[in-house]
Amino acid sequence: IIVGGRSWLDGPEVALLNQVKNDGGLSASRLRRYEFMTRSMLVSLIRGARATLFPSLFEGFGLPVLESMLLETAVLTSNGGALPEVSGDAAVIVDPYDVQAITRGLQALDADDDLVLDLVAKGKVQAARFSQEAFIERLKGLYASVGVS
Repeated sequence: IIVGGRSWLDGPEVALLNQVKNDGGLSASRLRRYEFMTRSMLVSLIRGARATLFPSLFEGFGLPVLESMLLETAVLTSNGGALPEVSGDAAVIVDPYDVQAITRGLQALDADDDLVLDLVAKGKVQAARFSQEAFIERLKGLYASVGVS
């Protein structure tokens, strides 16, 4: 299931998705694309998924990664930008330009129940590092380190 509207320079990806859909076969019958989904539907979708796949090329922070971790869903994400820091060791991390690396990550998530359970457990801990409470504590520490109380 792919959720999201069209994006900048997405022509080749859209063409490939359309080709798969038009060629038929098992992959085409399982492929679903939605430009928009309500928040409640998206939360249900993520909670019910085996994994969230987020091999982003251009990501500012990585909220979809944290949201998936909070919803107890394993994550595959990119090795670029803030994503490795946000995901820590709680995600399968791949080079988003390496199709084989993404394929290996998908196969591992599909075949290894223990990996998925491990990522879910680590994801809850990792996401907690970015909670509002954790932010407040880091901010207090910063102020204390510069002598502001």
